[in-house]
Amino acid sequence: MTEPLFREVAPIPLDVASCNGSYIIDKRGKRYLDFIMGWCVGNAGWNKKVISDSMKKFSGPTYVSPTYKYSRWEVLAKKLVSLMPQKGYTCFRATGGTEAVELALKISKAYNHRNKFIAFDGAYHGQSLACLGLVGIHEDKFGPYGESYIRLKLGDWEETTQKTVDAINRGDISAFISEPILCNLGVIVPPVSFFKEVRDACSKTDTLFIMDEVATGFGRTGKVFGFEHYDVKPDIVAIAKGFSSGYAPIGATIADARIAESMRFDFSNYSTFGWHPLAVESALANIQYIGTRLIKNTEKMGSVLSDKLSEFCKPEGKGLCIGFRIKNPNLENDCRNDGLLINVMGKRAVLFPALDISKNEIEKAVKIIENNF
Repeated sequence: MTEPLFREVAPIPLDVASCNGSYIIDKRGKRYLDFIMGWCVGNAGWNKKVISDSMKKFSGPTYVSPTYKYSRWEVLAKKLVSLMPQKGYTCFRATGGTEAVELALKISKAYNHRNKFIAFDGAYHGQSLACLGLVGIHEDKFGPYGESYIRLKLGDWEETTQKTVDAINRGDISAFISEPILCNLGVIVPPVSFFKEVRDACSKTDTLFIMDEVATGFGRTGKVFGFEHYDVKPDIVAIAKGFSSGYAPIGATIADARIAESMRFDFSNYSTFGWHPLAVESALANIQYIGTRLIKNTEKMGSVLSDKLSEFCKPEGKGLCIGFRIKNPNLENDCRNDGLLINVMGKRAVLFPALDISKNEIEKAVKIIENNF
């Protein structure tokens, strides 16, 4: 019999019925402590009344065409640029992370008219062909991707830094793009010197410096944006996921206003559902809810989580964005059987709990991990 809904080869065997706080409940009523939160989506936690109520109370338009004006777009854009530690940014509307990164690449090419991009090999920036090409995912299926993409291999950071700077100094690369913390490589934290030297090389060659904050933004690392740990100024920032904490699909590309001017031509970009009115309300309520309180809790509970994990492994990360090497290749399945959701990538496990996670929930999760480690 033909499947009515095409699925990936190996979906996780969890039939979701509901979710609340830091828990997912399946159709049998079993509760799972969620330490993935939709892969950095549910920063605020699931089913938060203050966010869902703001959406229920919404009485604005069903839809607004991108060719019209909508005052709430301006409100959200002003809020976003005010969150940036530096001034002089503007926003582009998007529906999610892939579209936000695509926009970043388009802005780069429109600005300096170059064709090459540099990114980490095997990282992740989205599901479009351009995003997959950046990191070489599924080239055997969707490629060849061509010579537009230069991919950095993880290794000794001094050597990686030098190779990256040398490539940028050739002056033919449109943009460098990276997550500030490499979540999709198992939570790898580059040294401050790496991003500082790459930023300097980009500035000297008019190469754009793009931070992909789709996973790391909105408090995940203990700061509003992950790049703030490195004291660098990005030219472009891509956001989604924690932007609304999953209450509605929404993304954005925040760009230096001077660079963004390169996109001021007819039909340079069009997003049919970018910043749907209901999604705007969810994002505004989410940003207010996360505020400074949950970011402070992230910093505090991140230290608790790292300290407890360090009793049996070597955690790496910032805030509640944690990864570590594993011994048990079945750790993900074993933890799920015990009521904990984590993710294993090769030889590393990653943990992305809600930003309002409690100490008791952390202790419960760590005990399950240690018992199966």
